[in-house]
Amino acid sequence: MLAGASLVAGCGGALPRPAAAPISVDDYVEVPFSPRTPPVEFIPPSPAKGAVWVDGSWEWSGNRYVWRFGSWVVPPPGVRLARWVIVRRRADGQLFFAPSTWKDASGAPVTDRAFVGALGPRARARSRLGAPPPADTVVRRRRGGAPVGADTAVDTGDSGDDDD
Repeated sequence: MLAGASLVAGCGGALPRPAAAPISVDDYVEVPFSPRTPPVEFIPPSPAKGAVWVDGSWEWSGNRYVWRFGSWVVPPPGVRLARWVIVRRRADGQLFFAPSTWKDASGAPVTDRAFVGALGPRARARSRLGAPPPADTVVRRRRGGAPVGADTAVDTGDSGDDDD
């Protein structure tokens, strides 16, 4: 991340970020282990006026984490982002994960997320400088099997073992 941060710092300013939303208790799911260290992301130039940078994030996919690369996004008015977080319950050490979630002004999850991928693949982070944007390798699905958005995610293959 230092390499990406130095590239941004060299450009002369901080990245515009989306407004923050709080995480609610309903956002958390139990998980058996923490995610790996996030990959380095190289941030492309902003493709549109009013775009904000959304860092990459981990998603929990049933039995493993998948990485969703960061992207430039032009969120609709009033829409805010609750960033992913993992917490440990003190009483028994159980881990809980809340994914990044777009929320409306009332705090409800935004179901129409067409704006997330609207700027196209050139708006997404790259895993190495000069590389093409990452390809969609995982289709995330809601409970019941309906696809979720046009997010780019990379299956890390993380089984939770710490020996790799």
